[in-house]
Amino acid sequence: MYEASQLPAAAAALLLSPNATRQPLTDLFLSVTLALRAEGLPIDRAGCSVPMLHPEQRSTQLIWTAEAGMRAIPRTYSSVNAAIFTSSPLRRLFEGQADLIRERIHPDDPQRAYPILDELAAEGFTDYLAATTPGDHPWERAPVSWATRAPGGFNTEQIDRLLALQSLLSLVLSLYASRQSTRALLNTYLGADAASRVLDGHIRRGDMVNIEAAVCFCDLRNFTLLSDQLSQAELLDLLHDAFGAVVGAVEDERGEVLKFIGDAVLAVFRVGPEEDARTQAVSRALRAAQSAINRAQAIDTTRQAVGKSPLSIGLSVHLGPVAYGNIGGPTRLDFTVIGKAVNVASRLEGLCRVVGSPLILSDDAAQHLDEAHRAALVDAGTHALKGLPLPMRVWALPAAG
Repeated sequence: MYEASQLPAAAAALLLSPNATRQPLTDLFLSVTLALRAEGLPIDRAGCSVPMLHPEQRSTQLIWTAEAGMRAIPRTYSSVNAAIFTSSPLRRLFEGQADLIRERIHPDDPQRAYPILDELAAEGFTDYLAATTPGDHPWERAPVSWATRAPGGFNTEQIDRLLALQSLLSLVLSLYASRQSTRALLNTYLGADAASRVLDGHIRRGDMVNIEAAVCFCDLRNFTLLSDQLSQAELLDLLHDAFGAVVGAVEDERGEVLKFIGDAVLAVFRVGPEEDARTQAVSRALRAAQSAINRAQAIDTTRQAVGKSPLSIGLSVHLGPVAYGNIGGPTRLDFTVIGKAVNVASRLEGLCRVVGSPLILSDDAAQHLDEAHRAALVDAGTHALKGLPLPMRVWALPAAG
């Protein structure tokens, strides 16, 4: 344990401030680093790695140097599996192999313990200190590192002062990690808008709002047949390729992917308050659907070139009112949309095979398109839809060729 007198007062005050976790992490870490320097600690490089639960990003690394200032670097899973990370002191700290690493850096060392020390030696650094506070899981540990160019490196008193701050700094960093992970998890499983609503407290069953939206429904062609023919690994690979094409296209047009239903995807494009909001919503849905088709076709070409099963999707777009929010049991909820418009979109998608087109729009959606977007469609006639009392006029994207 360290004495209270060893705690750097100005840096500790910043971390204990009510505003500590309300500001960007880059700002807080920069302020703490500059405060330590102002208190006489010879810090020329400072870094921290904040872990997070995210499907693509493993952590956010902050690096400050006197020359370059503050940098925030997202670290993906592939980057933390690279040799530069697996042979780094941060890996040992993340994995709980050590809580403290201190390495003096001598310019004439024939072999250093970590590659990062070679880089620091070339830049004139003399000492490196990295520490973390023990946690039960890697994403609870947020390593912090300090390096100096001071002749002889850090002295004992300076190291004690830095380590006296470590528990407090790690606690604040873990709060940031927890908040980032919570939002990342909700964004991943619910979508950005639904995640924001849940974080704002909309978590009760029946907590719903009525909105108008362009509803897009996508389905994978021949999935039943393919599920009988393909292995589980091959089927998952096919689904990932299909969903990747659709999700990317929807998000590029600011739509919300709400649900994966077997081999299908449900997405919405909300109608905003603008005067031409319906036109904007349907146009965004149409562009997303066209983009998804193009992406799926490009993926299919690549798949078939290496002997994989073909990939083909069908999509529909309908415009109408829906209820948006929580539905489910008392303790197990789903954030989704329900209503006639969702049922219509689902039924419309089934016409893709009948009409011979990868994309079907209802007349309710098509009539809100501007002339340029409508010109890309053809009148596909009037069709009866299962469960609906009256036939519907539909529009289609012409089939290629």
